[in-house]
Formats: sequence, structure tokens, C-alpha cells
Amino acid sequence: MIDPSADLLSAAEAEVIGLAIIGADRTMVRKIGRLVEWLPAIGVDCCQCVLLVGMEAEFQALAEGRRDKIALAGVRGASPGLTQPVTSVVRWNRERSHYFVIAMPDFAAGQVELLLRSERRARSLMEQQLEAASAEVRFASLARARLRLARDLHDTLVHSIVALLTQIRLIRHYLSTDPTRLADSLATAEDAAVSGLSRARDAIGRLRMPDDLEIDPDVEGLLNDFAERSGVKVSIEIEERARNGLRDCALTVQRIVSEGLRNVQAHAGARRVSFRALEEAAPVGRKLVVELRDDGSGFDPSVSRPGHFGLIGMAEFAELVGGNCSVESAPGQGTLVRISLPVAVPPATPGVLAD
Repeated sequence: MIDPSADLLSAAEAEVIGLAIIGADRTMVRKIGRLVEWLPAIGVDCCQCVLLVGMEAEFQALAEGRRDKIALAGVRGASPGLTQPVTSVVRWNRERSHYFVIAMPDFAAGQVELLLRSERRARSLMEQQLEAASAEVRFASLARARLRLARDLHDTLVHSIVALLTQIRLIRHYLSTDPTRLADSLATAEDAAVSGLSRARDAIGRLRMPDDLEIDPDVEGLLNDFAERSGVKVSIEIEERARNGLRDCALTVQRIVSEGLRNVQAHAGARRVSFRALEEAAPVGRKLVVELRDDGSGFDPSVSRPGHFGLIGMAEFAELVGGNCSVESAPGQGTLVRISLPVAVPPATPGVLAD
């Protein structure tokens, strides 16, 4: 049988282990080392310790040989300097008729606790990242709504006010040169105000409903209305394979084309406009390509135009659906608006090969 006083005393005094002696009546006799500070004071029944409360029967079983040991794993010591769990074993020394406790650092429990702390830190970091991502989504949604509001204001109020300003300048001119034309100019200004009010109401209505409720697939109708209203000759070429893409991307195409046609009417002085839609292969799936070309006066795209946001809005409309919109022009060379948008590829029918 192990003799704690002889074999383990030196290790306990060196703080390698903790050692305690408990009398046959369970009274604390001696404690050596910080690892057994969790036991009661000398002279006190050891079962008054929180970790040993109610274990009188277990101690009796040790003394009678019906039990080999009492093991307490992962005990956290009472000493402030103890930073890791301790495994303690209570055994019975038959020769000396006393119990002894050996306490050793529980490195395995320490590793588990370290892993748990790491897991908690990782979970906390993940929660912070999710919160940041959620904030980014909210910010992106707000930014999208603000961009949409800015575009609709540009498409309605700005154009209407420009039209009114033009008529006001004409009226001022006719006051001194041709008063007989004032009535016609006032009527035109009134029409511009009525049209602007109607378009502003439409824009407010669009802001109060999701985009997917605004879709009107009739881009040809839009072009024909423009030709009738402006007197500009419009040619339309739509490949059959591109019609599904035009329907799926109707909202984006119509917003960009509408802005392009307004620029043609207001600035280009064009006689002809051509619209072409086709579908092309893309690195992933396919893409819808739309080209709007005019033979007007053209302009230099590199020249900044403060206060004019039409071209910026056209590019932003395409970017919102993962596409792009480019404008090519030069003075006297007309203008080409080219839109490229990703389109969904329908699943292949079993037994039919895609071309």
C-alpha cells in the first residue's frame, strides 16, 4: 500500500501535486500544496466540503474495501493562483487507517476548456460578422431606394421643369418679338406642366410598389409611341431568341431606352433611330444585348456635365441587375447606347440537345 507520508510528501512540497490526509472519522488532518486548497480546514469533517457533501457512504465503502477510490475530475481549486482544473483521487490507507487525497493538474480538462473558449470566441466573431453583413444589407437596400428615388425624380421633375423653363424663355422672347404667339406658348407650357404632374404621380406610384409589379413587356410600343410623338423614324430589329430576355428584363430595358430616347429628342436632333435586340453567349449562361443608335449630333462622353444624371442613371439601372450599359458617341457621329444584361437559361428538355 502507498505510504503518502513517505512516497508523495516531497512531490506535494514541490507543488507538483497536492496531498491531503483525512482521518478515519473523515476529519481533515493535513493539507499540502495549492491543489488541495478546495478541501475544508484542518479539524473539519471533509464531507462539509461542497464537492464531498453527502458522500459519507462512499467514504465508508472505501474503508470497508467495497470501493477502490473516489475520483473527482475537473475540480477548480479554491486558490486564487490556480488557473486550471484539477483531478483529485480519494483512497483508503488500510495500514494507517486513514484516507488520503492526491490532486494533480488536469491537462486534458484544460485543453477542453481552451477549445471551448476558442469556440466561444469563434461564435462571437461569427455573430459580429453576421451583424455587420446584416447592416451592409440594410445599407444597400437604403442606398438602392435612394438611387431609385433620384432616378425617378430625374425622369419626371427634372425633365418637366426643363420643358417649362424652355417655354418660359420662349414666352419672354415672344413678348418683345411676336406677341401673337404668346397664347400658343402658354398652352404648350400648360401641357408641359400637366404632363410633368402626371409623370410625377406615376413616379410616386412606382415608389410605393415593388419593381416586379411595373413590368410591361411592350418595348416595341414604347419605340412606336416615340416615333409618332417626335417624328423621328425608328427601325426595330429583334431576334426571336431575344424576345424572352426582353420580357424578363423589360423593366430595366424600358428605363434605359426611355432615357436614351429622351436624350435623342432633347439634344441629338436625330432623324433616325435604330433599336436592335439579340442574345449572345456569356462566360456563364447567356446575355441579352440591346443597342439603341441614333444619327444625331453626338457629344463627347469624356466631358463632365454637372447636374445631368441621365447617363449615370442608365448605367446604374443595368448594374442593379448585374449587367452594364455603355455609351459611345462623338461630335457629329451620333450616339450608340449598348445594354448587356444576364438572362436566365431555361432547363434543357430531356432528349433535346441545346444548339
